[in-house]
Amino acid sequence: MKIGIYCGVDAGLIKDDKIDYIGVDQGVCHLLKQGIKPIIALGDMDSIEDKKLLEGLVVNEVSSIKDDTDTALAIEYAIDKGYDQIDLYGVTQNRMDHFLAVLCLLEQYQDYAITIYDQQNKIYILKPGNHKIFKDDYKYFSVFALTQSVITLQECHYPLDHYLLKRSDPLCVSNQMNNKYAIIQNSETVLLIQSC
Repeated sequence: MKIGIYCGVDAGLIKDDKIDYIGVDQGVCHLLKQGIKPIIALGDMDSIEDKKLLEGLVVNEVSSIKDDTDTALAIEYAIDKGYDQIDLYGVTQNRMDHFLAVLCLLEQYQDYAITIYDQQNKIYILKPGNHKIFKDDYKYFSVFALTQSVITLQECHYPLDHYLLKRSDPLCVSNQMNNKYAIIQNSETVLLIQSC
């Protein structure tokens, strides 16, 4: 099952209006502006100035003094409800510490299909294997190792054949597909970023 989570930063329009959404803090406002009523509003609600927006919504307001971020709580909520695919919006700009925390969550929950979207990027985990990734609206793709991984890249401007990509190695940044797709083979889990 698939769900969307919209967090505090305006990440533009959602990609899929056929699924349910969780509004996280200011993300509630971004959803409502797009005519989407979240199934739950979750978070400490510290950035919502007009609390009347929460009227008529299911609200789970948590303390601002906590061990998890609002985003982490929303992901946990979605997983507890049986969702295994999550589109995540509103986490890539402003506070870089929160964005790095979200990357930690991608790694922590890599058994779930979590995809981060904003106006420029699509970010997700590729488990070990052979993958065909499609251009769609994205011109560039970059691969980053979470641990060292043997990488083969085909059907792209900068192919590689069994290259040992280490976590500290930025070699696989800003590649481009030759046609509509590229092929990535990775021996270990990697982070993939597709960008306009």
